[in-house]
Amino acid sequence: MKKAKNLLAVMLAIMVCLAFGTISAFAQTEGTAAQGKGSITITNAAKGETYSVVKIFDATITNVPASGDSDGVAYTGDIPTALASYFEKDSTGNIKKKAGVQDSELVAAVQAYAKTQTATASATSDGSALTFQGLDYGYYAVISTQGATVTIDSARPNVTVNDKNTKEPSANKTIDKDSPSIGDTVTYTATFNTANYIEEEGVQYQVKSYTISDTLPEFLTNVQITSLKIIQTTVDADKTTYPDVDLSSDYTAFANKKIVVPWVDADGTSLYKNGSQIVLTYTAKVTGTVNINTANTNTVTITPNKDKEGDEPFKKPYSADSVLKTYGTALKKVDAKTKQPLKGAKFKVKGLTVEAVTGEPGVYKVVSYDPESNDLGTEMSTNDSGKLYIIGIGSAVTLSATETAAPDGYNKADEAISLPAQLLTETIYETSGTRYYDAKGNLVSEQSSTTTSQTVSKNYTDLDAAAVEVVNNQGTELPETGGIGTTIFYILGALLVIGCGIVLIARRRLTAK
Repeated sequence: MKKAKNLLAVMLAIMVCLAFGTISAFAQTEGTAAQGKGSITITNAAKGETYSVVKIFDATITNVPASGDSDGVAYTGDIPTALASYFEKDSTGNIKKKAGVQDSELVAAVQAYAKTQTATASATSDGSALTFQGLDYGYYAVISTQGATVTIDSARPNVTVNDKNTKEPSANKTIDKDSPSIGDTVTYTATFNTANYIEEEGVQYQVKSYTISDTLPEFLTNVQITSLKIIQTTVDADKTTYPDVDLSSDYTAFANKKIVVPWVDADGTSLYKNGSQIVLTYTAKVTGTVNINTANTNTVTITPNKDKEGDEPFKKPYSADSVLKTYGTALKKVDAKTKQPLKGAKFKVKGLTVEAVTGEPGVYKVVSYDPESNDLGTEMSTNDSGKLYIIGIGSAVTLSATETAAPDGYNKADEAISLPAQLLTETIYETSGTRYYDAKGNLVSEQSSTTTSQTVSKNYTDLDAAAVEVVNNQGTELPETGGIGTTIFYILGALLVIGCGIVLIARRRLTAK
């Protein structure tokens, strides 16, 4: 009896999990119950996974109480060659674990062996608790299409186990433009790997819903969900039985920065296969509150819940960040000879609409930019230092500026000026009341949530060094083309000089006579 109890303890240690989870009110049963037969119940069977029970050894049981539990168990039969290094028989012929064999080694060996054997019973889970009944007493391995599940002992004679191979959720997020201009619309794609059951404090619970939330900071507006799909990916990828599900029509916007996706039906059965993916796509417009030349981060989080309303979350959420940056460019207007700055020069950029930054002469923030437009945008002027700054453009953008008016007494530049995006060294914040940001530009606290004014603080020293120099010449130029041009004046001047020379020579000859 003592040896039997020791072997039972070993077998229990082999189990991947014996923690009891929440069992659905509805269950899936395979086989027929009978006197003298055992059963194995997988409480958290993953929807769409095929589970198989494989008998490794026979068993005899004595002292079976009404509760179905047992203290008397002995394992008999032949030891397979593949397991001969892990098991041996005692003097009475009962099978036991060899001395010195680690439980982890034994589990791996039994699982590997079970995969090569014909299953005693198999079934594809519908997502509810799965019970195999009518089993001969024995030591069984339970495996599934997502990997070796549990190694169990059915000789109690009824055993309840949990599938420990359930996948842990994860989150990932990408953006189609990591350096947009202000006014651009960007597209985010968030991908979440899910699990139908999650372990918490040693107990596995069924996931009833998933809450997806995004911080959606002020630099994003007009946020719209364009797609929400459930991709039921598995090893076998049976898309006929478990097709992908499109929920896009049910979700078009974030309500209070979140959406809740139910994960079970009215009966408490998981709606989707274990390990399915949620793929969420949404768009947003970049606003003027974006921080210039720093990481503008927004975070997407998926939180598994124990209820369908998303009010009772598990302790661990899963998050992913996405970062965008936007930059600036500058030009400086100078005298061609003295290199002194020239204020009051005016410029326009095709397709560019800007607004003047309050309290910063010569500084303009992008409102929108359409590189395909031929319309000249907002007119901008150089400040007292001859500088013009444009902030809020993407890193790949090169603006084409046209001088529309030169300072008094100077000529306009004839050709368009290319202004590539430059890196600004400090952050420009558009604040609302009093706000405090961390080193990454994230809002950490504020005293007012109502936008009352815009204040911009910026050191432009490094941008000045990269500013494109545009020179102006003094005076009024004569036209080089069109009309009579300047050539006629050169010709007339030459003829006058020649004529004067002829007259002078003729007079000298007359005097000589």
